Amino acid sequence: MTDPPPALRLQFADDMFLRRHDGGTSPAVNQVLWRLDGPFDADRLRDLAGRLAAGALHRRVVRARVPGARHRWAPAGTLPVLDLQTAPVPEGGVGSWAQAQADVPLDPARGLSWRISAADVAGRPGAGGAGPVVGSVVSLTCAHAVADGAALIDAVVRAATHAEPIVVPAPERGRRALLADAADAAAQAAAVARWARDKARAKAQAAAQEAAPQVEAGAPGTRHEPVPPPPDEPAPGVPAGVPDPAGPAPAPADDAGWRVPVLHVELPADQVTQAAAAHGGTPNTWFVAFLARLVHATGRFPGEPVPVALPVSTRGADDPRANSTKIARVTIPADVLAHRDLGWVRAAAKEAYTAVGQAEPGVAPVPLELVQMLPDTLVSRLPQPPVAAALASNLGRPPEGYTQAAGGPVRAVATLSHYQGASAAELRAAGGGLVAFCTTAGRTTTLSVAALDPDRVADADTLRRLVLAEAEAWKLPAAPW
Repeated sequence: MTDPPPALRLQFADDMFLRRHDGGTSPAVNQVLWRLDGPFDADRLRDLAGRLAAGALHRRVVRARVPGARHRWAPAGTLPVLDLQTAPVPEGGVGSWAQAQADVPLDPARGLSWRISAADVAGRPGAGGAGPVVGSVVSLTCAHAVADGAALIDAVVRAATHAEPIVVPAPERGRRALLADAADAAAQAAAVARWARDKARAKAQAAAQEAAPQVEAGAPGTRHEPVPPPPDEPAPGVPAGVPDPAGPAPAPADDAGWRVPVLHVELPADQVTQAAAAHGGTPNTWFVAFLARLVHATGRFPGEPVPVALPVSTRGADDPRANSTKIARVTIPADVLAHRDLGWVRAAAKEAYTAVGQAEPGVAPVPLELVQMLPDTLVSRLPQPPVAAALASNLGRPPEGYTQAAGGPVRAVATLSHYQGASAAELRAAGGGLVAFCTTAGRTTTLSVAALDPDRVADADTLRRLVLAEAEAWKLPAAPW
């Protein structure tokens, strides 16, 4: 009898994102939006949904039966969700419609990991009443636990081009499942034991150095830090950022109905390239500087450097992992931002990308294996990692299969991460920040921003004003959705 493929276990980031669906924090959901110049193609979307359901995006969680073992991924075994709406969306209401789709709950533990929705877009009403159809909009949302940005792109491209999907292996059953869980629990425990040994050794070495007759200034000592965030993004996972040194403002009593402001704006791709080149940079470094300057415009870090998180994919060919993103970090001085010195930003970003994946010195404050072994009741009491002060995820020009997935002709493609139902209090506790994605399709670069900062960006009008003012500073015409 042929042995089944090894179980696909949840990685640390998968597990932390999954817990957000069950705990007191808001679930993270990734969204892709396609703006089309004509009505949506129902047959095309049915085909896309069916092929996504045959691949790695269509997965669910099988809980481990042995304490300490990681949960396993398995095929979802559910029907795909495809919502083809009959009522058109007004041209000025596309942004609100997109946000409403991002708010629909998902449940990766039960196989409800993604959904597609679509609606035609109606122009201004004429003398005869309803306005003519001037385009359409298609939304794909996916739980971040199931796929980061790179995994989502890979699944969409495979489905759109009818390529061979990545298949999640079926889980073992019965005795094999118990033995596999026991082996995984033992491996997790061994990793924790190695960490404890290394931690004790490092502590002993530090004590010996302190007791030595001649001790150099600045000798390392033992550090006690909160649990590190998952090595992932909004963008946006919840990558580590730098909290505002001034601390969060007091929460107003009437913020129960507050929701995260979101904005999508279309920019001419050729003019973005020209603006970047005029300041010694590329569209990518322009995007990083744009977002960092936007942080200053909100009133955060006035006159100070701005820390920016840059997601980097480590995904390999035919990689079945749900989350494989790491975070590069760059801190941009205030004078660099004021002068829009993209040459400096480009050099700093290159150095940050190079540093990703390099081993950090010393022993980790807490082993991720231990955190993943803890029950929800204990993990929920651990310090929550701060959101990024600014997270800039630039998808550039994705593969044609991604751009054309919903059919064509394509006017624009947008991508963004959302935190479903995030309250002002939750985001204040996490430190606040801005999450932005940049996607270029054809002649259009679409900038998508979510403001996770209820005290500095209180509403959609404020976000719109700030983004349009920054676009004007670069002499770029911006068309908001």
